[in-house]
Amino acid sequence: MLNDVKCRCTCPGVTVWVTGRSVGDRRAAACAMAERLAAEGRRVKVLDRLDEAGADAGRVGMVAEVLARNGVVAIVPSAAAGAVTVRARHEASRTRYMEIGVAAHEDPQVTAARVAELLTGPRLVSA
Repeated sequence: MLNDVKCRCTCPGVTVWVTGRSVGDRRAAACAMAERLAAEGRRVKVLDRLDEAGADAGRVGMVAEVLARNGVVAIVPSAAAGAVTVRARHEASRTRYMEIGVAAHEDPQVTAARVAELLTGPRLVSA
C-alpha cells in the first residue's frame, strides 16, 4: 500500500496516536483502523512500538511524523506516556496529529469508524 502511486500526494497524512488501558485493545483498534483506511484507498502504516526492543515514544513518534508528512496515515498503538513529546514535535513541524483513546473492550470497528469519520470530516484541523 505504501507504493500506491495513485494515492501519492493526494491524501493528507496524519499520525493517529492510539491510547488506552489495554495493549490488546490498542492493537486491535489500530489494526481495525488500518484495514478500514486501506480499504478506502489510504496509505497506512501501523507502528507498534512494543515490537521493537528499547523503542521509545519519541523515536516512534519521529518515524510517524515523517510518514505523515509524506501522505501516510501512521497509526501508533501506545501508552499515553510519550504523547506530550510527540504532539509537540508534530505541532512544531505543522504535521497533522490526533490522539484517540480506546475504552476498555471497546469494539475495534467502532474506534475505526470514529477515526475514519474524523479523517474525512471537517473536524480535523491541521496543526
